Amino acid sequence: MLSRKSLCLACAVIALVFATIVPASAQTPLDRRTFFTFSGPVHMPGVTLAAGTYLFRLPNPNNHNVVQVLNADGTRLFGTFFTIGAIRPTPPEKPEVRFMETPSNTAPPIQTWWYPGESTGFEFIYPKSDARLMAKSAKQPVLTTQAQTSTMAQTETTDLSRISSTGSETKVDSGAKPVSGMPTGGSQTGEVAPSSLVLPSNPAPVKAEPAPSATK
Repeated sequence: MLSRKSLCLACAVIALVFATIVPASAQTPLDRRTFFTFSGPVHMPGVTLAAGTYLFRLPNPNNHNVVQVLNADGTRLFGTFFTIGAIRPTPPEKPEVRFMETPSNTAPPIQTWWYPGESTGFEFIYPKSDARLMAKSAKQPVLTTQAQTSTMAQTETTDLSRISSTGSETKVDSGAKPVSGMPTGGSQTGEVAPSSLVLPSNPAPVKAEPAPSATK
């Protein structure tokens, strides 16, 4: 039977373990909030974001198919975007976005967002009108909708496809587990936003710069 001294020592060890574990997990916000600072314009489904710092987050932590992009303090909403899961063999150490490879005279389109320590990321769905133009010069097929769409709101669907540079389409089974593969294209790292940052429940929508109507 443990002595009083041994029991107190055991309790102290357990308390120390919890003191080191709990704060570490608490540092990972459920909404995966992440800061990215872009030195130039970047392209996202339906919009082009000007240079600046943006906050990426999951508005509903239980739904990993919806991503919001806001300004740095979360008071202005630039867009709500729809995604599917993307899997890589090794999770990134820092937050990361990957860009599609397109001509240097165009705003690079963001293809995926990855949260540190997680091998499943978020691949953005582009409207059909946008994806068709991007695919002509992109070095990889662009994820889009099977139906004709022109706004990011219309990309909320499970009927998806990938369109290639030749215009051919391959149906995407959005319900199937994604195939693991190394991310392609240029990358940029960001930083995890603190959980202490208080975000307003109803950020003001911003009319972001529309996506270019053609690829130069």
